[in-house]
Amino acid sequence: MFEPQNRIIIVDNLTTELETLGKSFFQNGLGCRTFVYSAEYYEPLKNVRIAFFDINLTSNTVDHNYESIDKIITNNSAVFNDLAIAINQYIHKDNGPYALFFWTANKGVVEAFIKYMQTEERGYSDTASPILVSCIDKTEYSSNKNDIDDEQQIKLSQRILSLFNNEKIKFLFGFEENSRIAGEKTLNRIYDILPKDKKWGESSILFDNIDKVFSKIAASTLGFEFSKENPQRAIYEGLLPISNNEFLNLNSKVNWSEIVTSLLKASKYSDLKSPEIDILNKVNSVFHIEKSNGSKDRRGVVIEIDKTKIELINSFGLDDINKWFQKILAIKDGKDYFKSKLFEDSKLIAVEFSAACDYSNKKSRINKYILGVLTPYIDTEKDINLKSRVESSYHVGGCSFHIEGFNNKQVWLNLNYVFGAKSDDARFGESLFVLKKEIMDMIGNKYASHISRIGITSIH
Repeated sequence: MFEPQNRIIIVDNLTTELETLGKSFFQNGLGCRTFVYSAEYYEPLKNVRIAFFDINLTSNTVDHNYESIDKIITNNSAVFNDLAIAINQYIHKDNGPYALFFWTANKGVVEAFIKYMQTEERGYSDTASPILVSCIDKTEYSSNKNDIDDEQQIKLSQRILSLFNNEKIKFLFGFEENSRIAGEKTLNRIYDILPKDKKWGESSILFDNIDKVFSKIAASTLGFEFSKENPQRAIYEGLLPISNNEFLNLNSKVNWSEIVTSLLKASKYSDLKSPEIDILNKVNSVFHIEKSNGSKDRRGVVIEIDKTKIELINSFGLDDINKWFQKILAIKDGKDYFKSKLFEDSKLIAVEFSAACDYSNKKSRINKYILGVLTPYIDTEKDINLKSRVESSYHVGGCSFHIEGFNNKQVWLNLNYVFGAKSDDARFGESLFVLKKEIMDMIGNKYASHISRIGITSIH
């Protein structure tokens, strides 16, 4: 629980330099981790948000006496190679966003190093990429390499503090800090309403009440049986409304006009440009998809069914699976190759959609499933004939998903094909992934609307 914080790190081969820069953070009430560079170190860190690296970490020293970027690269390839290796040694490739600062008096060296790293042939394309690269000139704060007086130390501390005025840095730290504060405030709110021990230093009554309150919250959130299986998740989900409220009401020092310029400049929703489709699909997956744990009776689980087995397909009342696919998708005429390839690359699926209350309370039941199709990306405007698409066809979320093993996939359901089955039904293949609660509620509402639609109730 209490682990070393990696948010700010300093890497240098000289202890005196580490002490100088580290002291600048401490004077501002900020914590940091310092590392004396070692070529044998290899425990790359995650969640680094600001990293300081000396340019000269080994016996190879930078020579910046060249005007052009290309000449700086040519004459400093050994230094840049050492520096690139060092970044990979101390910062994990999956670190996330961070800002990178160098000790150097020559900005041209930094620009040259950026270009050096951008050359894919050098093999550093998977190095954690900073959102900001800048530098601090050592010579401004010391009369010689190993000496810095109090006045210069104060000046350096002020320079360090000024780094946090950068809107990108403020955004990175502000989001994390507000998340932490929201958690603190949630805990404090719970603590404030609970009766406490009258004797100073004792807490038996407090924790007895925490037990009772959290147990009730857990069971009320995920249901009695599921909360016993995973109390942490049940409690956290139950506390989310409080944490969310605290988070939303926190002040932010970020100048959002520099972060979401598109939003603030737009006069209407259609003015906003969507990100690339792969990015959009990954965002959809974060909001709506969870990895499967193998369970086939979990609400929202998507299960594959072998579409090649005729007897199995017939058991669902399907005579021609290809035609059934076409009715759901209604691909436009003249796209025969696309239809054929789409069918080949698609999976027949079943989605479990038992009532949320029945699932949460683990009521004895036959699980309810909807039959559908998991397809590659389809452009609904260009490829789908809306007039010939059956009314029971439902494109889940109206979007695509991108998760590990399932890139740019869409889920299509036929609301007329609902069946009951046990989770160990022999017709089921592996569970692929799980649709989260919000999108399952959307499917439930769509299905309820579908089965209650007005139709012919009598004939004359």
